[in-house]
Amino acid sequence: MRARGTVLLLVCACLWLAAAAACDWRRMSEQESIRPYEEEMPPVVPRAVPRDGGENVYRLAPRDSLKNPVPSGPASVERGAACYTLFCIPCHGSRYNGDGTVGQSFNPLPMNLRSLEVRDLPDDELFRIISYGSGRHPALAETVSVQDRWHLINWIRSLDGEEDQPSPVPSGDYARSAEGLR
Repeated sequence: MRARGTVLLLVCACLWLAAAAACDWRRMSEQESIRPYEEEMPPVVPRAVPRDGGENVYRLAPRDSLKNPVPSGPASVERGAACYTLFCIPCHGSRYNGDGTVGQSFNPLPMNLRSLEVRDLPDDELFRIISYGSGRHPALAETVSVQDRWHLINWIRSLDGEEDQPSPVPSGDYARSAEGLR
């Protein structure tokens, strides 16, 4: 039994050696799949990746210490409105009250951006909610630039109050939906 194992091992070793001898190693190393790994990496641009600063300046800042560096004006409000259309309208809706197509599936509905509750939040808190999420609100720090988050806050501040605004109709609430059609 032991002799058979030794013979089998010798046969496998001979086959491996024959295959290795017949193999053209030079040709194999010229393959596209190998060549890129042999290239030297380009040098790193100094200060390209910050060692300090960046998003962590905002994430680690003490509560109530962040102040909006973007002056509120027509240009900022206009940029905030454009950002709202790109990033926020699916949940908060075209009336800013949480009745967006995606927001309809949430329970509770997304916040009404015209409500006193939102209007009373300090800029610091609004920035943190937009950036890092809160409850069902997704974190948008990876999606929306810091400047645009501050523009969004200026835009939210420019909204009229919720007086005379229709309340959102939650998805699946047939009674309220039918009532809204009358």
